Amino acid sequence: MKRLFMSMLIGFAVVPVTLSARTMESAVGWKTARPVKAVVVGASIAAYYAGNFGEQLQGACSNLEVVNLAHQKDKAREIRHRFEEKFLKNRGLFRRAPGREYWALVLGGLNEIWAPERVNLQLLVMFRKAHAAGVKVAGLSLTPWGSDGDRRRWRGIAGLQTHLDTRKVVDFVLGRLSPKEALGRYAGDMRQWADGDLPDLKVDLWDSDLRDRNARIRPAAPLKKALHRSLKWRRRVGRLPKNERKAQWNRLLDTARKVPRHYLRRDLRSFDSTHPNREGHRIIAARICAHAPASWGCDCSALDR
Repeated sequence: MKRLFMSMLIGFAVVPVTLSARTMESAVGWKTARPVKAVVVGASIAAYYAGNFGEQLQGACSNLEVVNLAHQKDKAREIRHRFEEKFLKNRGLFRRAPGREYWALVLGGLNEIWAPERVNLQLLVMFRKAHAAGVKVAGLSLTPWGSDGDRRRWRGIAGLQTHLDTRKVVDFVLGRLSPKEALGRYAGDMRQWADGDLPDLKVDLWDSDLRDRNARIRPAAPLKKALHRSLKWRRRVGRLPKNERKAQWNRLLDTARKVPRHYLRRDLRSFDSTHPNREGHRIIAARICAHAPASWGCDCSALDR
Protein backbone atom coordinates (compact mmCIF):
# COMPACT_ATOMS: atom_id res chain seq x y z
CA MET A 1 0.00 0.00 0.00
CA LYS A 2 2.82 2.35 0.89
CA ARG A 3 4.55 1.56 -2.43
CA LEU A 4 1.32 2.28 -4.37
CA PHE A 5 0.89 5.61 -2.53
CA MET A 6 4.46 6.62 -3.37
CA SER A 7 3.94 5.73 -7.07
CA MET A 8 0.83 7.89 -7.20
CA LEU A 9 2.65 10.74 -5.49
CA ILE A 10 5.54 10.57 -7.96
CA GLY A 11 3.07 10.49 -10.84
CA PHE A 12 1.30 13.62 -9.62
CA ALA A 13 4.67 15.34 -9.17
CA VAL A 14 5.95 14.50 -12.66
CA VAL A 15 2.92 14.91 -14.91
CA PRO A 16 2.40 18.67 -14.44
CA VAL A 17 6.06 19.35 -15.23
CA THR A 18 5.87 17.27 -18.42
CA LEU A 19 2.70 18.98 -19.56
CA SER A 20 4.19 22.38 -18.81
CA ALA A 21 7.25 21.61 -20.96
CA ARG A 22 5.07 20.47 -23.86
CA THR A 23 2.69 23.39 -23.78
CA MET A 24 5.08 26.18 -22.84
CA GLU A 25 5.81 27.35 -26.40
CA SER A 26 2.21 27.17 -27.57
CA ALA A 27 1.20 29.35 -24.59
CA VAL A 28 3.74 32.08 -25.40
CA GLY A 29 2.11 35.43 -26.05
CA TRP A 30 2.55 39.13 -25.35
CA LYS A 31 2.12 40.11 -21.71
CA THR A 32 2.20 43.93 -21.81
CA ALA A 33 0.59 46.83 -23.64
CA ARG A 34 3.94 48.07 -24.95
CA PRO A 35 3.51 49.01 -28.64
CA VAL A 36 6.79 47.62 -30.00
CA LYS A 37 6.97 43.83 -30.07
CA ALA A 38 10.17 41.93 -30.79
CA VAL A 39 11.14 38.28 -30.99
CA VAL A 40 14.68 37.01 -30.53
CA VAL A 41 15.56 34.38 -33.13
CA GLY A 42 18.70 32.27 -33.13
CA ALA A 43 20.47 29.38 -31.44
CA SER A 44 22.18 28.83 -28.10
CA ILE A 45 23.89 32.22 -27.76
CA ALA A 46 20.57 34.01 -28.24
CA ALA A 47 18.85 31.48 -25.97
CA TYR A 48 21.11 32.21 -22.97
CA TYR A 49 19.02 31.69 -19.85
CA ALA A 50 20.43 34.09 -17.26
CA GLY A 51 19.73 37.68 -18.28
CA ASN A 52 20.10 37.46 -22.05
CA PHE A 53 20.34 40.56 -24.22
CA GLY A 54 16.61 40.48 -25.07
CA GLU A 55 15.63 40.64 -21.40
CA GLN A 56 18.11 43.42 -20.75
CA LEU A 57 16.87 45.41 -23.74
CA GLN A 58 13.28 45.10 -22.55
CA GLY A 59 14.37 46.49 -19.21
CA ALA A 60 16.03 49.50 -20.81
CA CYS A 61 13.43 50.28 -23.50
CA SER A 62 10.06 51.39 -22.15
CA ASN A 63 8.10 50.76 -25.36
CA LEU A 64 9.64 47.37 -26.15
CA GLU A 65 8.40 43.89 -25.22
CA VAL A 66 10.63 40.94 -26.13
CA VAL A 67 9.83 37.24 -26.45
CA ASN A 68 12.76 34.85 -26.93
CA LEU A 69 12.17 32.11 -29.51
CA ALA A 70 15.83 31.07 -29.83
CA HIS A 71 16.58 27.37 -29.56
CA GLN A 72 19.83 25.59 -28.76
CA LYS A 73 21.75 23.75 -31.50
CA ASP A 74 19.61 25.12 -34.35
CA LYS A 75 21.29 25.52 -37.71
CA ALA A 76 20.33 28.34 -40.08
CA ARG A 77 17.52 26.43 -41.80
CA GLU A 78 16.04 25.45 -38.44
CA ILE A 79 16.25 29.05 -37.22
CA ARG A 80 14.33 30.22 -40.28
CA HIS A 81 11.75 27.45 -39.93
CA ARG A 82 11.29 28.23 -36.25
CA PHE A 83 10.75 31.92 -37.02
CA GLU A 84 8.07 31.05 -39.54
CA GLU A 85 6.27 28.45 -37.41
CA LYS A 86 6.61 29.96 -33.95
CA PHE A 87 6.16 33.60 -34.90
CA LEU A 88 4.65 34.34 -38.31
CA LYS A 89 2.07 31.56 -37.93
CA ASN A 90 1.48 32.16 -34.21
CA ARG A 91 -1.63 34.31 -33.77
CA GLY A 92 -0.71 34.86 -30.13
CA LEU A 93 2.46 36.67 -31.20
CA PHE A 94 1.91 37.99 -34.70
CA ARG A 95 -1.31 39.78 -35.46
CA ARG A 96 -1.37 43.15 -37.14
CA ALA A 97 -2.89 45.84 -34.94
CA PRO A 98 -3.06 49.63 -35.17
CA GLY A 99 -0.03 51.29 -33.60
CA ARG A 100 1.85 48.02 -33.14
CA GLU A 101 5.38 47.64 -34.49
CA TYR A 102 7.01 44.22 -34.95
CA TRP A 103 10.71 43.37 -34.95
CA ALA A 104 12.81 40.22 -35.31
CA LEU A 105 16.19 40.32 -33.53
CA VAL A 106 18.22 37.76 -35.48
CA LEU A 107 21.47 36.29 -34.11
CA GLY A 108 22.48 32.90 -35.49
CA GLY A 109 24.38 30.78 -37.99
CA LEU A 110 27.37 29.67 -35.95
CA ASN A 111 26.25 26.01 -35.80
CA GLU A 112 26.77 25.77 -39.57
CA ILE A 113 29.64 28.17 -39.98
CA TRP A 114 31.61 25.79 -42.22
CA ALA A 115 29.00 26.54 -44.93
CA PRO A 116 28.72 30.35 -44.73
CA GLU A 117 27.03 30.81 -48.11
CA ARG A 118 24.30 28.36 -47.11
CA VAL A 119 23.88 30.20 -43.82
CA ASN A 120 23.55 33.50 -45.67
CA LEU A 121 20.94 32.02 -48.01
CA GLN A 122 18.75 30.94 -45.10
CA LEU A 123 19.13 34.31 -43.40
CA LEU A 124 18.22 36.03 -46.68
CA VAL A 125 15.03 33.98 -47.01
CA MET A 126 14.11 34.81 -43.41
CA PHE A 127 14.75 38.54 -43.92
CA ARG A 128 12.57 38.49 -47.02
CA LYS A 129 9.72 36.65 -45.31
CA ALA A 130 9.86 38.97 -42.31
CA HIS A 131 9.68 42.06 -44.50
CA ALA A 132 6.90 40.60 -46.65
CA ALA A 133 4.86 40.16 -43.45
CA GLY A 134 5.53 43.73 -42.28
CA VAL A 135 8.12 42.75 -39.67
CA LYS A 136 11.30 44.82 -39.33
CA VAL A 137 14.63 43.05 -38.89
CA ALA A 138 17.52 43.82 -36.59
CA GLY A 139 20.42 41.86 -38.03
CA LEU A 140 22.91 41.08 -35.27
CA SER A 141 26.25 39.93 -36.56
CA LEU A 142 27.86 36.82 -35.13
CA THR A 143 29.76 37.40 -31.90
CA PRO A 144 33.50 36.78 -31.43
CA TRP A 145 34.29 33.16 -30.63
CA GLY A 146 37.06 30.58 -30.69
CA SER A 147 40.05 29.26 -28.81
CA ASP A 148 43.46 27.87 -29.61
CA GLY A 149 42.37 24.86 -27.60
CA ASP A 150 39.98 23.96 -30.43
CA ARG A 151 42.45 22.07 -32.61
CA ARG A 152 40.07 21.17 -35.43
CA ARG A 153 38.72 24.64 -36.12
CA TRP A 154 41.20 27.16 -34.71
CA ARG A 155 44.65 25.71 -34.11
CA GLY A 156 47.32 26.82 -36.59
CA ILE A 157 46.34 27.54 -40.17
CA ALA A 158 42.90 25.96 -39.70
CA GLY A 159 41.92 29.11 -37.81
CA LEU A 160 42.30 31.19 -40.96
CA GLN A 161 39.46 29.38 -42.77
CA THR A 162 37.19 29.41 -39.72
CA HIS A 163 37.82 33.13 -39.29
CA LEU A 164 37.06 33.89 -42.95
CA ASP A 165 33.90 31.74 -42.90
CA THR A 166 32.67 33.59 -39.81
CA ARG A 167 33.50 36.95 -41.33
CA LYS A 168 31.53 36.12 -44.49
CA VAL A 169 28.34 35.70 -42.45
CA VAL A 170 29.15 38.81 -40.42
CA ASP A 171 29.73 40.91 -43.53
CA PHE A 172 26.53 39.70 -45.19
CA VAL A 173 24.39 40.65 -42.19
CA LEU A 174 26.09 44.06 -42.08
CA GLY A 175 25.44 44.63 -45.80
CA ARG A 176 29.09 44.72 -46.84
CA LEU A 177 29.00 42.04 -49.54
CA SER A 178 27.50 41.71 -53.00
CA PRO A 179 25.09 38.81 -53.62
CA LYS A 180 27.84 36.85 -55.36
CA GLU A 181 30.28 37.38 -52.49
CA ALA A 182 27.71 36.46 -49.83
CA LEU A 183 25.89 33.61 -51.56
CA GLY A 184 28.35 32.13 -54.05
CA ARG A 185 26.54 29.69 -56.33
CA TYR A 186 23.25 30.38 -54.53
CA ALA A 187 23.26 33.92 -55.93
CA GLY A 188 22.34 32.72 -59.42
CA ASP A 189 22.08 35.77 -61.67
CA MET A 190 21.36 38.20 -58.80
CA ARG A 191 23.59 41.26 -59.24
CA GLN A 192 22.46 43.49 -56.39
CA TRP A 193 20.28 43.39 -53.30
CA ALA A 194 16.61 44.26 -53.60
CA ASP A 195 14.44 46.05 -51.05
CA GLY A 196 13.79 43.70 -48.14
CA ASP A 197 16.89 41.55 -48.68
CA LEU A 198 18.92 43.09 -45.86
CA PRO A 199 18.15 44.01 -42.24
CA ASP A 200 16.60 47.37 -41.38
CA LEU A 201 18.95 47.68 -38.42
CA LYS A 202 22.49 46.31 -38.66
CA VAL A 203 24.47 45.78 -35.46
CA ASP A 204 28.14 44.79 -35.50
CA LEU A 205 28.83 42.50 -32.54
CA TRP A 206 31.88 40.91 -34.19
CA ASP A 207 33.96 44.08 -33.95
CA SER A 208 32.81 45.17 -30.51
CA ASP A 209 33.91 45.19 -26.88
CA LEU A 210 33.28 41.43 -26.86
CA ARG A 211 36.53 41.00 -28.79
CA ASP A 212 39.85 40.17 -27.19
CA ARG A 213 41.49 43.10 -28.98
CA ASN A 214 44.75 42.85 -27.07
CA ALA A 215 45.36 39.13 -27.56
CA ARG A 216 48.88 38.19 -28.56
CA ILE A 217 49.17 37.64 -32.30
CA ARG A 218 50.59 34.37 -33.58
CA PRO A 219 54.21 34.03 -34.74
CA ALA A 220 54.60 34.48 -38.48
CA ALA A 221 57.10 31.78 -39.43
CA PRO A 222 55.04 28.62 -38.71
CA LEU A 223 51.91 30.10 -40.27
CA LYS A 224 53.76 31.22 -43.38
CA LYS A 225 55.23 27.75 -43.76
CA ALA A 226 51.81 26.11 -43.29
CA LEU A 227 50.18 28.48 -45.78
CA HIS A 228 52.67 27.74 -48.55
CA ARG A 229 52.49 24.00 -47.87
CA SER A 230 48.70 23.98 -48.14
CA LEU A 231 47.43 22.79 -51.51
CA LYS A 232 44.11 24.56 -50.87
CA TRP A 233 45.67 27.98 -50.32
CA ARG A 234 48.19 27.54 -53.16
CA ARG A 235 45.32 26.84 -55.52
CA ARG A 236 43.31 29.83 -54.33
CA VAL A 237 46.18 32.27 -54.59
CA GLY A 238 47.30 30.70 -57.86
CA ARG A 239 44.05 31.73 -59.52
CA LEU A 240 44.95 35.39 -59.08
CA PRO A 241 46.96 37.40 -61.60
CA LYS A 242 50.67 36.92 -60.95
CA ASN A 243 51.23 40.52 -59.88
CA GLU A 244 48.56 40.19 -57.12
CA ARG A 245 49.71 36.95 -55.54
CA LYS A 246 52.40 38.32 -53.21
CA ALA A 247 50.02 40.89 -51.73
CA GLN A 248 47.39 38.20 -51.19
CA TRP A 249 49.87 35.91 -49.41
CA ASN A 250 50.75 38.81 -47.11
CA ARG A 251 47.08 39.58 -46.40
CA LEU A 252 46.34 35.94 -45.58
CA LEU A 253 49.35 35.71 -43.29
CA ASP A 254 48.40 38.91 -41.50
CA THR A 255 44.82 37.68 -41.00
CA ALA A 256 46.03 34.28 -39.74
CA ARG A 257 48.33 35.92 -37.21
CA LYS A 258 45.55 38.14 -35.80
CA VAL A 259 42.91 35.40 -35.48
CA PRO A 260 43.04 35.40 -31.63
CA ARG A 261 42.00 39.05 -31.62
CA HIS A 262 38.55 37.96 -32.75
CA TYR A 263 38.12 35.48 -29.94
CA LEU A 264 35.61 36.19 -27.18
CA ARG A 265 37.26 37.91 -24.21
CA ARG A 266 38.03 35.45 -21.42
CA ASP A 267 36.23 37.50 -18.78
CA LEU A 268 33.06 37.45 -20.91
CA ARG A 269 32.89 33.68 -21.42
CA SER A 270 30.22 31.61 -19.72
CA PHE A 271 30.93 27.87 -19.92
CA ASP A 272 33.08 27.89 -23.08
CA SER A 273 34.84 30.15 -25.56
CA THR A 274 31.73 30.64 -27.72
CA HIS A 275 28.91 31.67 -25.37
CA PRO A 276 29.02 35.10 -23.67
CA ASN A 277 28.09 35.36 -20.01
CA ARG A 278 25.61 37.83 -18.51
CA GLU A 279 28.04 40.74 -18.82
CA GLY A 280 28.65 39.75 -22.43
CA HIS A 281 24.92 39.90 -23.03
CA ARG A 282 24.81 43.34 -21.42
CA ILE A 283 27.41 44.48 -23.96
CA ILE A 284 25.28 42.99 -26.76
CA ALA A 285 22.19 44.75 -25.42
CA ALA A 286 24.09 48.06 -25.16
CA ARG A 287 25.34 47.73 -28.72
CA ILE A 288 21.81 47.14 -30.01
CA CYS A 289 20.43 49.92 -27.82
CA ALA A 290 22.88 52.42 -29.29
CA HIS A 291 21.37 51.77 -32.74
CA ALA A 292 17.74 51.38 -31.65
CA PRO A 293 15.03 53.51 -33.26
CA ALA A 294 13.30 56.17 -31.16
CA SER A 295 10.09 54.12 -31.21
CA TRP A 296 11.62 51.63 -28.76
CA GLY A 297 11.84 54.30 -26.05
CA CYS A 298 15.28 53.24 -24.87
CA ASP A 299 17.34 54.64 -22.02
CA CYS A 300 20.66 52.96 -22.78
CA SER A 301 22.23 54.26 -19.57
CA ALA A 302 19.93 51.87 -17.69
CA LEU A 303 22.07 49.01 -18.99
CA ASP A 304 25.11 50.44 -17.23
CA ARG A 305 23.20 50.68 -14.00
